[in-house]
Order: sequence, then structure tokens, then C-alpha cells
Amino acid sequence: MVIFGFLSLMVIRSSDEKPSRGHKKRERTRRQLVAAGLEVLAEKGDALTVSDVVAAAEVSNGTFYNYFADRDELIDAVAEHSLLSLAAQSAMQTAEADPAVRFATATSMALGRAMSDPTWGRTILRLSDHRRSSPGEMRRYLREDLATGFDQGRFVFGPDDVTLDFVTGLLLMTIRRIVRGEAGPGHVERVLARALRVLGIDEAEATSLVEHVFADRGRPTSS
Repeated sequence: MVIFGFLSLMVIRSSDEKPSRGHKKRERTRRQLVAAGLEVLAEKGDALTVSDVVAAAEVSNGTFYNYFADRDELIDAVAEHSLLSLAAQSAMQTAEADPAVRFATATSMALGRAMSDPTWGRTILRLSDHRRSSPGEMRRYLREDLATGFDQGRFVFGPDDVTLDFVTGLLLMTIRRIVRGEAGPGHVERVLARALRVLGIDEAEATSLVEHVFADRGRPTSS
């Protein structure tokens, strides 16, 4: 997953025209459908149906198909919304040029979000298994962050497949442990420190970076 590359993922929409009332209504309805999709996907996973979503959103089938061609297109929208919303939060919290700090910040935000919002965590796990959840795109951003860290001499490993698999696998398995209630106190901090160590940050600095990001954000807690 690419939660680590979120700092690279900023979608900026600008327009000289003030949105019309109809446009605002369409945007509101689309957000309503995406929110319903997020809720249903977390509960039912790949068994999600259009009927489930329209029931949760309290709209008609016809309204759904005004916005999405099918359930897979909705799931893609849910994935984009979930990841980009965290991207925006991450980018707002740090403009740090050091790739190790960016990595630590984005990772702590992702794992902290799973701790405070298990529904989000379950959804990320469902999306990671879904055939159209764009894992290639997500890994692309992680690859860019790893490449930057390697080029600057901060990481000892670049964006090879082994490193990508390690980082994405570690994140997903940690989120899985979190949503199962198996992550005890300090688990997220230990995961982040271990990831930094594997990437080549020495123990003292890894410990300091973990303390730094959690001092800024606060320790993650379960909802």
C-alpha cells in the first residue's frame, strides 16, 4: 500500500467559476454514496452489492448509476477517497524535506488512523485484496519515496521489489493486527522503529524519529 507516498499525492482543484447549486448537490450525493460504500465495504468486503450501498446511502438504484457504472467503479472511488484524504492530512502536517521524517510521519498517520478508526482499517484491508484497488498506483508513490531516500543516502535500500513487499506487507499486517485488537501498547511505535531500522536508519535515530512524530501527533489510541 502506499500510505507512505501520501506526501507526494496532492490533488489540487481550482476553478474561476463558483460551483452551481446543482453541482454542489451532485458532489454531495456522490460523497454520500462513497461514504456508504466505505461503510458497507468494511462490513461485507467483496460481497458488497449495489443494493447494499443504495440502502446505506438511502438513495435509489437509478441515483447510484447516475454516478457509477458498477460496484467496482464505486470501490475505486472509495479507495481514492480513503487514500487521498489521508494524503492531504499528512501533507498538511509536514513539509519536511528529509525522506525519513516524511516516511515516519505518513506511516504513523496511517497506523494511527487504523487505531482510532477500525472501520477505515478494515476497508484498507478489503481494498488491498480487491482486483481493482490500484495496488500498482499505490506502490508507485512508495517507490518514489524510497528512491528519494536512497538517492539522498538516508536509506540503504532503494525501491526494489523486496523492499516494496516488506514495507507494504508490514503495514498491512500491522493494520490487520490493529483491527483484530491484537496491537498492544507501544506496538505501532515498535513497528515504525523497526521499519526505519530495516531501511537503514540507525537505532538511536530511529528511536528519536519515532519520539518526534508521536510527540507532534500524540500516541495512537483505539476508538
